[in-house]
Amino acid sequence: MSKKVVFGTNQNIAIITLNNPKKLNAWDFEMRSQIISLIKKIKKNKNIKALIFTGYGTKAFCSGQDLKEIKNFKNSKIVFNWINQFRTLYKLIRSLEIPTIAAINGVAAGSGFQLTLLTDIRVSYPKVKMGQVEINSGIVSIIGPWIIEKILGLNKAIELSLSGRLISGTEAYKIGAINYLVSHKSVLNNSIKIAKELANKPSNAMKLTKKRIWEMFSGDFDQTFKKAMLYHKKSFISGEPQSRSKSFFKKK
Repeated sequence: MSKKVVFGTNQNIAIITLNNPKKLNAWDFEMRSQIISLIKKIKKNKNIKALIFTGYGTKAFCSGQDLKEIKNFKNSKIVFNWINQFRTLYKLIRSLEIPTIAAINGVAAGSGFQLTLLTDIRVSYPKVKMGQVEINSGIVSIIGPWIIEKILGLNKAIELSLSGRLISGTEAYKIGAINYLVSHKSVLNNSIKIAKELANKPSNAMKLTKKRIWEMFSGDFDQTFKKAMLYHKKSFISGEPQSRSKSFFKKK
């Protein structure tokens, strides 16, 4: 398995770490494929009672889509495969019947921000930066606003998706995007502590409660991803995302 995704355990707690620090833990198709595979294995392992997502290092949790990959989106098939992969991954995360925690150790942007909101509990620190930044790269926001609306409400979904701004951990805590604010160095340890507390809850009650939460969340799940295919196809046909990503790399 690629070292860009690291899997570990702490007793009955699974930990998935995004390990691409040179790109602020941005993820690509291969990394997401590996995470999908890991979650499927976790689902079959009755000994694992909670799952933590985090990023390697101190700068980033996940900065979202690797823009280098975007440059090669040249036809509808590639775009549809991209959206379908997110559909599979997001459904696996949100429908898991064990508690999930995001240990947000650094910037969480775009689909990285979405990943945090798909978890049950989010732990971070006051100066972290988070946001739905896709519009800044010319990428249309379809799935992100839907997730934000589910967790934070329509007002924040509109404002964050259109502005593309990064909010601080302090603001994120105030609006409910973060559940626990701790010191930067203690994010993972606190996440493990919370995971162990949740893992000790009655297992059948946890499973059924999580199942019902997924039912509440999933009513418009399929429709959202159908719309994502439609609008992303239009967006990439325009060439704007590819052009903006090329400009980004020229500036570096």
